[in-house]
Amino acid sequence: MKTNSSRVDAPDNLGVTLRAAAGSAWRPLAGAMAIGQLVSGCSMMNLGATNSASAAEPAARVQLMTAAGAPAGEATLYSVKGATEIVINATGLKPGVHGFHIHTNGVCAPAPDAATGQTVAFGAAGGHFDPGGSAKHGQPGESPTHNHAGDLPNLVVEADGRGAVRYVNSYVTIAAGPQSVMGRALVVHADPDDYMTNPAGMSGARVLCGVIKPA
Repeated sequence: MKTNSSRVDAPDNLGVTLRAAAGSAWRPLAGAMAIGQLVSGCSMMNLGATNSASAAEPAARVQLMTAAGAPAGEATLYSVKGATEIVINATGLKPGVHGFHIHTNGVCAPAPDAATGQTVAFGAAGGHFDPGGSAKHGQPGESPTHNHAGDLPNLVVEADGRGAVRYVNSYVTIAAGPQSVMGRALVVHADPDDYMTNPAGMSGARVLCGVIKPA
């Protein structure tokens, strides 16, 4: 695993290599799926906070669960310099690339999908968190008036079924307010996020969900 301020290399067998754009926005290289301002596709799990948050206690935690109710990893959230650092360590997933988002409702239960009306796993979590009212899916790190603030980098899962991402989101907070994610949900999807298609980037079924709760 290689990581620095300008480049993140994912495993070669996934064919995903990308570079950071200026600020927190990201762009794909040569058609690869963007992964984020993060450490991603790591063979080692249990990522901790970055140096900016290493001295801080987690402000929130998420227990990820499958639709059957089995534990499938966790996430921790830290308040860092007016932003929120999200660290996810997921397990039991199909190897490959998975969409990963903040959803509006902190309810991980079956419910009708807003687009199709069919009951789906974790449908009660609602759509992507969109405090800017953009009504548009897009690249992580874009202004919340341009696309959902809850749009996050793809999660790369290796052959052992485990994946990890660390990402700093400048447009959500843990503290109370219109951009707060406390009490909302993190959802991992079955397929890659294309960062373009409404409402969820063609990322497929919801396979893991957890509610963001105080640490």
